[in-house]
Amino acid sequence: MKRMKNQLKWIAMFLFAVTLIQSCEKEKEIKPGEAYVISFKVGDVTATIDETSKTITASLPPGVDLTAIQPVIIISEGATITPASGVTTDFTNPVTYTVIDKTGKVTNTYTVILTSAPLRKIAFVGQAAENTQAAWNALKGTDFDLMDDFTAANWFFSEMTSEGTQTNYLSFEDVANGADLSKYHAIWIQYDGGWWGGEVAKFPNNPNHCLLNKTGIGYNTPCSTLSENFINAIKNYYTNGGNLFLGNYAGSIVDEIGVVSQADYAPNNAWGGLTVEEGATASTWNVRWAADVTSPLFAGIPLINDPNIQPPAFTMVESGALKKNRSNQYSLNFGPWAPNGDADPLATRKANFISMVGCKLLIENGGQNEAHMVMWEANGTKGTVIAALGGTYDWYVGDPVTGSNRNIKTLTKNALNYLVDLALSTKK
Repeated sequence: MKRMKNQLKWIAMFLFAVTLIQSCEKEKEIKPGEAYVISFKVGDVTATIDETSKTITASLPPGVDLTAIQPVIIISEGATITPASGVTTDFTNPVTYTVIDKTGKVTNTYTVILTSAPLRKIAFVGQAAENTQAAWNALKGTDFDLMDDFTAANWFFSEMTSEGTQTNYLSFEDVANGADLSKYHAIWIQYDGGWWGGEVAKFPNNPNHCLLNKTGIGYNTPCSTLSENFINAIKNYYTNGGNLFLGNYAGSIVDEIGVVSQADYAPNNAWGGLTVEEGATASTWNVRWAADVTSPLFAGIPLINDPNIQPPAFTMVESGALKKNRSNQYSLNFGPWAPNGDADPLATRKANFISMVGCKLLIENGGQNEAHMVMWEANGTKGTVIAALGGTYDWYVGDPVTGSNRNIKTLTKNALNYLVDLALSTKK
């Protein structure tokens, strides 16, 4: 009997040992783990992870190349992810990432969507070798300066440059010598040479004097080759869809580059001396918006009541601001659109002008017989051109009035952004 009890005891101990071993072996089995993306970063940008929809989204800085992104990804412990963290991946379209837990039994699939706005690229083209005080000072003479253009250039770089907008300066000579223009969504060519209006209105190819040298006016030394190269470069840019903003006497180039069909359809009313017109300081220069007031080109411009101007009227240069009263505008009182001069009805002259020149009238004077700002819309492969031509487009107004020429700045900013938006919309 005692022997049987010992046998039962040993059997019980054996069974307990087997049970204990099996229990330990079970504890050693790998349990299913988690298969989640915990963090997804591109540079300094941390993406948003939506576990419900299993989507990962991030907006990257403008201009980032989505075709070669190396994300840093943190996932659940022991899990794997494909594509792996740090692998260069093309995110032009959404990318699928698969996370598998440490057992290989649990899987989660994420859709990663990365976006980056295109980097907006604008160039300012002026006469100085570079946009520095010394370079602009090099253009000064006893009867010549470019303070308007220097003021415009400085405003351009201070106000148009941002994380999403890249701005560059090019001299006329840079352009003539082959600078790459194709990368720009819009180009602002600015020229208000401070010399006699009738002479600089022959921009860019004055047959008697060079207007393009980065060292200043070339008296009695025309530069036909430089001018021809400059014209060809701008024409090539424009005819291949490039968008232009032409300031002041730069608007004279429209016939050379083919914006208008013949030379007498270029601006026809140029004048202006070298210095500030003292008698104009006290006056306020108001004009009329001739296009749709809801246009993005007119955004942010406050309207005024001027009994001498048919609405909508607004101010271009305030009272107290210095004014040179230099112009390269269109007059509707004479020219091919007015065969009988101002004896023809104004409505007829205006209709003829718009038809012949092929432009859209944006700004006119109170009498509506002068075109101060016009636009040629894109046509075929050609880009869009906006030209600010009137004497009211005056950049150097001194600083006697807070906010002087603020509407000029707003209009210019609107125009440049409008042209860039057009370029980006056509490339989608």
